[in-house]
Amino acid sequence: MDRTTLLGICLLVIVITAGIAASGATNIQTTVTKPTGDTIEKMQKVQDEATARKNQPGGYPSPSTGGKYHTRLVLLGTTGGVTWYPGTDRASSSSALVVGDTLYIIDLGQGSTSRLSEAFNPGHPLVGQEMGSTSTFLEKARALFFSHLHQDHIADYPSLLLIGPGAGLGTRTDPATGVVSIVPLVVIGPADRGMCEIDRSHYLDRGGTIVYTDSADPALVTPTPGTRLMTSLIWQAYAQTINDMTLDNAYRDFTKLVEVREIGGTGPGDISFPVPEVDLANGTTCAPMDPFEVYRDENVVVTAALVDHHQVFPTFAYRFDTDDGSVVFSGDTGPDTRGNLQKLGEGADILVHEVIDRAWIDQRMGFPDEDTPAYALKTHLLTSHTTIDMVGSVARDCRVDTLVLNHIVPGNTPTSHLLQAQQNFSGRLIIGEDLMEIGVGKPVR
Repeated sequence: MDRTTLLGICLLVIVITAGIAASGATNIQTTVTKPTGDTIEKMQKVQDEATARKNQPGGYPSPSTGGKYHTRLVLLGTTGGVTWYPGTDRASSSSALVVGDTLYIIDLGQGSTSRLSEAFNPGHPLVGQEMGSTSTFLEKARALFFSHLHQDHIADYPSLLLIGPGAGLGTRTDPATGVVSIVPLVVIGPADRGMCEIDRSHYLDRGGTIVYTDSADPALVTPTPGTRLMTSLIWQAYAQTINDMTLDNAYRDFTKLVEVREIGGTGPGDISFPVPEVDLANGTTCAPMDPFEVYRDENVVVTAALVDHHQVFPTFAYRFDTDDGSVVFSGDTGPDTRGNLQKLGEGADILVHEVIDRAWIDQRMGFPDEDTPAYALKTHLLTSHTTIDMVGSVARDCRVDTLVLNHIVPGNTPTSHLLQAQQNFSGRLIIGEDLMEIGVGKPVR
């Protein structure tokens, strides 16, 4: 297909979509004029300028070319919430810590696997790569950590499990022999917590349905599956295509490419969770606790602690300690973690912390009456997340050098609002952007 035909098809899609949006109707007659040479040239110019801007200083950051630090923080998705915000292309919550050439991934919200490929799968089939070659960039991924199991942190996990095997997921290639071996990606996340939240939004009173897993094994029937069962259910949901890939296309066993370790689970390799006293029935989900270790290898030591994303339990913050420095990821949390985040984050080089815009909440929700669904939602937004004007105090109390704003809600929050995060914090403030790269420690000479 030549470029003129391709651009003509693109214009057709744009015109039809615009007509549907304008009229709200589904039966629309649309007249399409074939693009002229001038139109094609202008469209190509816009595309070329955008590509050039992305690869120039001051354009979009390009983490795949920024190898000045041995340890690097790469932001893959910097918004949050169960939606897509207008006027922004931010992906949802996800980050990668790169130590040498090894990747550690934190959360995988919607859109983040595409960002993962943009960041770490560079090149062009005609430049430095053989025509038609495939990628193995995910061979560098060592472990994936889920802070909690809300969809804006896990929505692209199925994409990783389904498409990742075509890009080296869970394998290593011996550089000397070219032999490929299975070395599973370690996936760490919460276990089944065993009960739903309190129905504060009157969902059941309005005829709502609680979704349960389905299994012949009663032990696997639950409304709150943990990381291991979630993984298994993804494979089950996509059984047809997975079986096609293995039986007909010579793919490896998908189920052997990841190794799930649940925090608080009872399966092989699971991580002991020193559960403090919590009262789920009354919404107490973040009791004081000391950080505990969840992962260790030659590059990093990872510790975790509960944070306050009530009514969600558990929700974890993670700290990564490397020879070059330390990075802490807050996960979703309100500002009061009973001191847990302060213990975990004490003296870290970088704190990656979520924020929500209080002005947006008031504009969207107004001031609803108590004991209504709207009131329940506004209460959650204000107390289970950290408003921009509060996050500086959190960073100060953690005594960190750098505060990076992430999980920005809404994703189109004005920069002028986000700058309020500097209140009560004298360190460096960075407003996170997708594909932004931040060095940890001293540059490599």
